[in-house]
Parts: sequence; structure tokens; C-alpha cells
Amino acid sequence: MSPVQPKTLPDGSRPGRIWVILLLAAATVGLAIGIIGISTQEPGQDFKDVKGVGDMQRIFGGVRQLDDRLGREDAPVKIQYFVDVQSSAYVDQFLETIPIIVNGPVRDGDVQLLLRNRSLTVNATERSFYGIQAAAEQGYGWQYAYLMIRNQDAAKETRLDDDFLKTLAGGIRYLEPIQWQDDFDEGVKPDSDMTRGLEDDDKQAIDLKITDAPAFLVSGPSGTEILMDAPGLDELQLAIDAVR
Repeated sequence: MSPVQPKTLPDGSRPGRIWVILLLAAATVGLAIGIIGISTQEPGQDFKDVKGVGDMQRIFGGVRQLDDRLGREDAPVKIQYFVDVQSSAYVDQFLETIPIIVNGPVRDGDVQLLLRNRSLTVNATERSFYGIQAAAEQGYGWQYAYLMIRNQDAAKETRLDDDFLKTLAGGIRYLEPIQWQDDFDEGVKPDSDMTRGLEDDDKQAIDLKITDAPAFLVSGPSGTEILMDAPGLDELQLAIDAVR
């Protein structure tokens, strides 16, 4: 009795081999989906609870960002904004000036904005500052600062615990939360580059004699203007025109 030959398909392949290939492909896809799920999972509580996510996307979406800079590097006017995003004293001034400047001269390429964390406490560093800087490592520092401003009530209730800070990060589309957490954990170390950078921001504010209120340092081809004590949009626009 001659041995039974395995059946073959018209293309010469065996059915069993095809099933093995299909199973391996499915396993590979499943593994890839699992990896993507792990890398993009939302940390902390549901980020849908974060206020201002939609507004944040409309304000900052499509604007070039690098580290603490928002806008084009070759923009003729540079504005350094000294702000404490944990302080309620900054909320109205931030919301009344920054979105309009971003969607006007910054988006048009005439102005670049640089974020300077300025603590109103005796400490030069705050936990929210580290959250901002960790987001800035991926080009989303201004988005994180905006969400901190919009969610100060929740910040006070949670006392800026890890879950709250992670939740803000989870509200920023395309920001990688695991990388953010790694950068945050590394940054909060006393001798880290991030800590030294925050201390430099604080020293600059002290050297400029900036008071405990929102302030802008506006510089351009025609000079420099320092605006202190929570300047409004009209005052800021006049300064931009003066240094252009």
C-alpha cells in the first residue's frame, strides 16, 4: 500500500502550512496591537474630565513648538512670558492674552513665545513646572501649561498628586504618556538639567526685577520692552509694534 500523499492547493502549497502562516500573522497583529495599547494607554483618571482639551487643540494645533518655544525660530519678535500656572492670579491674564497672540502673530510667523516658569513661592521649582517641562521634551509644553491654567480647581483638590499630573498629560493628543512619565521622574531629581533650567528661569526673573504677577519681556530688532503687573492685550500689542 503506497503512502498517502498530502493534498496540495492549485498553487502547490499545503493547506496546513497556510493555516500556520495565518495563525502566526494573527499573533503578530495581536502583539502589535497590545504594544500600541500599552504605549498609548491613558494614565491616571479619564482625561475626558480635563477642562479645556478642545480649546487647547484649537489654540495650539499646527503651531511649531520646540522645547519652551512656540512659533518660528526666525520670528523677528521674541516674547518671554513669566508665569506661575499654579497661581489663580495668572488665570485671567493668561486666557485673555496668550490664545489671541498665538492665533495671531505667532501663527503668522511674526512672534515666537517662550515659556518661563516663575514661582510665586520661595521655591524656584513646582511640580507643575516639571509637568510642563516633561511635556516640552515632546513639543507640548504650552499645551500642558494651558491645561494647568484651566484646571487649577482640580489641582488644588488633588494637591498636584501624580494621578492629576498624569491626567493632564493624557489630555494632550499625540503626547506619549510613558515617555512623559520618564522625563518627569528624571526631571524632579535635584541635580537634573530640568531642575537647573527652572532655577535659571527664576534667577532671570529676579535679575529683571519682575514682580509676583504676570510679565512679558518683549524683544526685537528695535529694542526691548519689559511689561509687568499683568499687562493686557493692548499693552502687549503696543510693545510688539515698538520693537518690531
